[in-house]
Amino acid sequence: MPGINSGDTAWLLVSTALVMLMTPGLALFYGGMVQGKNVLSTCTERAATS
Repeated sequence: MPGINSGDTAWLLVSTALVMLMTPGLALFYGGMVQGKNVLSTCTERAATS
């Protein structure tokens, strides 16, 4: 069994960071598709399901 590969570790960290950035962006995207009074609940729902 080989040791920890630094390339695999770097890719894992980069992909995790991209998902963390995508979550609020997706919440804001969905929030723009609903009425103004429902934006907060839609953003909360997206954050909870991500």
